[in-house]
Amino acid sequence: MAVALVIVVNLIAGQLPSHLKEFDLTDNQLYEITDTSREFLAGLDQDVEIVVLAEEGATDQRILKFLDEYAALSSHITVTEVDPVAHPAQAAAYDADSNSLVVICEATGKTDVISYNDIITYSYDSYYYMSEDSFDAEGQLTSALDYVTNDTNKVVYTVTGHGEEELSSIITDAIDKANFSLSSVSPALNGGVPEDCDLLIANGPATDLSESELSLLLDYLDGGGQMVLLLPSEYAELPNWNALMEHYGLTMAEGYIADTANYYPQLGSAFAICATLDLTDPITSEFNHDTLTLLTNSLGFTQTAETPEGVTVTPFMSTTSDGLAVTLDGGQTAGTFLLGAVSERTDSADSETVGRLTVFGSTSFISQDILAANPSIANQTIFMNALTAGFDDVSNLSIPAKSLAITYNTIANPGMWSTLYMIVLPVLILLFGLIFWMRRRKR
Repeated sequence: MAVALVIVVNLIAGQLPSHLKEFDLTDNQLYEITDTSREFLAGLDQDVEIVVLAEEGATDQRILKFLDEYAALSSHITVTEVDPVAHPAQAAAYDADSNSLVVICEATGKTDVISYNDIITYSYDSYYYMSEDSFDAEGQLTSALDYVTNDTNKVVYTVTGHGEEELSSIITDAIDKANFSLSSVSPALNGGVPEDCDLLIANGPATDLSESELSLLLDYLDGGGQMVLLLPSEYAELPNWNALMEHYGLTMAEGYIADTANYYPQLGSAFAICATLDLTDPITSEFNHDTLTLLTNSLGFTQTAETPEGVTVTPFMSTTSDGLAVTLDGGQTAGTFLLGAVSERTDSADSETVGRLTVFGSTSFISQDILAANPSIANQTIFMNALTAGFDDVSNLSIPAKSLAITYNTIANPGMWSTLYMIVLPVLILLFGLIFWMRRRKR
């Protein structure tokens, strides 16, 4: 009877879908789906088909496993497998290359194609050797589903003409996953900001605005525009950029910002700051007081002594009260300095927001080097939250990829702890086993 019961239980368990009988024990929780995607899928109200377009056995099992977990979160998702070798005519109808996922929504008539190379990415360590870099199944799928089920299309422009830094590839990929169109514009050469611009980004201008450019940007903002300004990586006198900030109740501090109470000692100085987050602001509300961020050699800013009429300033990142603004000649000013803030101007007649300026203290916040070397910091998510926070019809669905870099269980500081783990504990375990064995023999 017991044997029969075991057989029946095994047969039943074998019929369960994999997401109910398997557990994610991978490094970095490859199959763990974020609350962002879960909430998006819970609200999905249109049918979507995901076609796995690949030869039988050619799809990485990690992709199939994740797809099973993902599709199980919505009854509106169906998964179909099509072998282009066995069924070439059927495969040709999708107008996509093999080894890809084709995401289709019949209700909107929109289709998106995700290459396997965009899900599992590689880095080349040498001419002959490459290694797996990241796993981006969730980010790519959520972006594709949002695109095919949504008619909203925002256009983002980056400002050029003042030595601005290029956005890192990690950030441009994130903007693409948010389904924003990205272009560049010189307000001086264009005669202003393009009419289709929903958001303007100025990434670390090294030189100042002309008076006419300042006027063009203020006209854009006060006319209902949105702008994100990242202060440059090197301190410079930028009176017209500062005038734009002061129009929105903010002013640059002189010098580089340090924080003697909240920094990374291993990076060499108090100028490698972990920002203090205001958890009441929508941009940072999803985090907690243990969340890590990193800015290096950041500039800072404060609120103006008098806030302009109709302007509301909401800081979301700052130093602690032990912050310092250090000038090149060694001068120091102590206090709390802002590292991230949103300033909104409202129309006094109807209290509608007519302009929104978001300022970050440093381009290092979204630099390629920092984001790639520190996958656990929240910089990318905070920045993308800032881009989407000003839109009522858009939320941040740009989900960072998960690292596939090999991790090792190492003891960071050898000495007493290494002795404990490598000598004392093994000896204690052997002694306990020997004592237990001897007691068993005496019985």
